[in-house]
Amino acid sequence: MDHYLKAGFLLLSASLLTACQYESHSEKVWTHDEAGLFSASFSKDGTLALVAASGAPAHLIDVNTDNHLHEWQHTDKNAGIIASAISANNKHAITAESNSLALWETKSGKIIGYWDFPTITDIAISDNGRRAVIGMESNKAYYFDLYHGRIIHTFYHDGVVNTVALSNNNQYALTGGNDQYANLWDLKTGERAQQWRQNFKIYNVALSDDGRYALSNASLGKARLWDTLSGKMLSQLPMRYMTISASTFSPDGSTILTGRPNQRIDLWDVKTGTLLNTWLQPKGALWGNTAAAIIALSFSADGQYFFSEASNGIAQKWKVTKK
Repeated sequence: MDHYLKAGFLLLSASLLTACQYESHSEKVWTHDEAGLFSASFSKDGTLALVAASGAPAHLIDVNTDNHLHEWQHTDKNAGIIASAISANNKHAITAESNSLALWETKSGKIIGYWDFPTITDIAISDNGRRAVIGMESNKAYYFDLYHGRIIHTFYHDGVVNTVALSNNNQYALTGGNDQYANLWDLKTGERAQQWRQNFKIYNVALSDDGRYALSNASLGKARLWDTLSGKMLSQLPMRYMTISASTFSPDGSTILTGRPNQRIDLWDVKTGTLLNTWLQPKGALWGNTAAAIIALSFSADGQYFFSEASNGIAQKWKVTKK
């Protein structure tokens, strides 16, 4: 066999073998917006989704029934919702336009608070909906009291803060920025507890519910998992170039889901970095011919299922399985 033909055959065979290892069947599918989405977030248990198309209001959706509960926007000119988050108790949500932040009551849909903040990049909300972390283009993030409208702590970077996260036990905040650092902050003191540097800008971070484990991902670089107490790296996900567009820890903190811009979702063991399974929806009538990024992920409360939201407006429910 010709050398190049043989090499091509082996490469094709490897690709097909890899493809066969993907999970492609989801339990349920919803179309949340046919025009596609710019931002999305789930509640901690995956029962609520908060989605927004580019330059459009946010829609709060009951995932189980697919009912659109509320439509939210900040101002009459409606610059578009760039980020959102739902509290773990499902009672409150926050939405961010590029220059403003709003707090909402999920049951009534009423607005509770509104604040002007210049150049917001990302937001996270506490488990009870009383506090938030706000990432900014101005090289800092605020730990903000949503009920009293005041800044509790300011966290500084030497570059734009691209991504933020909060632990559900209200112990830590995690911020990642253009300065290539992921910084872990003690929420009681406002002091930096740990700092981890990578070789590229940090665009995705996550914290386990108990604050024990952290994820940091450098765009087009490495994804690493950390022990927040010792500061030591637990594992490095075995991908040479890996851009994570969404991530979430399992309820018990033993595994983590990561989503990518190519529609791929992976489940990893936190302590070893072992790939446990992969989900990839085949292209076709559902996805069309263009790539769609995974922009939000959430486990069910019992950890037996997870939910995904893609930039093409497709949401899915998947069974958690391990190879």
